[in-house]
Amino acid sequence: MKIFNRFFGPAITILAVALAISSCGDSEKVIKAESTGKPSEILVVAEKALWKSSAGDSVRAFFDGPAVGLPQPEPLYKLAQVEEDEFNRILQSHRNVFIMVIDSSFNEPLVEMRRDIWVAPQRVVKITAASIEDIKSSFAEKQIEILNLYDNAEIERLNKLYSKSINLKATEVIKKKFNLSVSVPADYFVAINKDNFLWLRREANRLSQGLLIYTYPYTDTVAFNPLKIQSVRNQFTQLYVPGPSDSSYMVIANEFVSPVARTLSLKNELAIELRGLWEVRKDFMGGPFISYTFVDKKNNMVVTLDGYVYAPNESKSDLLKQVQSILLSYEFIDK
Repeated sequence: MKIFNRFFGPAITILAVALAISSCGDSEKVIKAESTGKPSEILVVAEKALWKSSAGDSVRAFFDGPAVGLPQPEPLYKLAQVEEDEFNRILQSHRNVFIMVIDSSFNEPLVEMRRDIWVAPQRVVKITAASIEDIKSSFAEKQIEILNLYDNAEIERLNKLYSKSINLKATEVIKKKFNLSVSVPADYFVAINKDNFLWLRREANRLSQGLLIYTYPYTDTVAFNPLKIQSVRNQFTQLYVPGPSDSSYMVIANEFVSPVARTLSLKNELAIELRGLWEVRKDFMGGPFISYTFVDKKNNMVVTLDGYVYAPNESKSDLLKQVQSILLSYEFIDK
C-alpha cells in the first residue's frame, strides 16, 4: 500500500481542503502549477521487471498502435518509463501519468483514474493488482476509457494555450453566423465567408491547418448517417475549398481507406465524430481530417465543425489534435 499512499494520498487531502474552503463561502481557489511534458507523451511509472513483462508489452502494444484516420501509421502516444524511486516532484508535474503496481495484498485489481493531482491539466491512471495477468486484464478492460482520459488532457492543454491569443474578428464572425462561440487562435484567418459556410486557415512553411464550419436545415435523423455527412462535406468543399490548380477542389479520399465514424455525446447532445483522409481532386494534395456533426436544436440546423491538416513528410497526429481542440472549444450562445 506504500505506493498508493505516496501517489494518491495528498490528492485526497487537497480535495478535503478545497471542499472546506468552498463550504465556508470563501471565493479563493486552489491554483495548481501548469503540467509539463511533450505533446502526446505518457510517463509510465513501473518497476523495470514489470515494464519488461507481458503486462508492459500489452501497454506498449496498445499505445504504440496506429492513430485512426492518418495517412501513415503514427502511435497513439509516445511512452517514457521510470521506476517508482525515480518518480520525484519534477516528474510528478507530467501531464499524463500511467502507474502499474504489483501488490499481493490486493484480492481484486484496482483501476484508479484521477485528474489534476499534482498539477493541471493532468491525468493519472494507476492499476494495482496482485499479479501480472490481473494488470493485463484490467488494462484490456479499461484501455479505451484510459485513452479518452489522456486525449481529454491533451485537448485541455491546447485549449488553455490557445485561449491566450484569440482571433477576435473570426470568433465574432462565427458568433453571428452560427450562434456558436469557438476559440480560434490568432494565427488563423478567414479565407471564405458564405451564408452557411466558413473556411478559416493557418498557413506556415510547408504546413497548413484549416477549419470548416457549415450548416443546413435539419429534417430527420439521416443527418447523423456517416454517408450523409461525407456527402454534405464533399458538396461544400467542392463549392468553396479550391486547390492550387485550375478547377481543383477538396474531397474526401475514400477510395482505399473509408472514414471512421463514432457516436458520442458533446455538450450533452448526440454528435457524430468522423475521421478520415481528404485529397484535392485534379491535384496532388491530401491529409487527415476530423469533424463533429450535431444539431442546433434552437435553430433547427445541422452543424458540422471540421478540421484538416496538410503537412507533407511530417507527423500529423499532434497537428490534427490541435485542430480538434479548436473544434471542441465550441459552445452554443444563448440569445
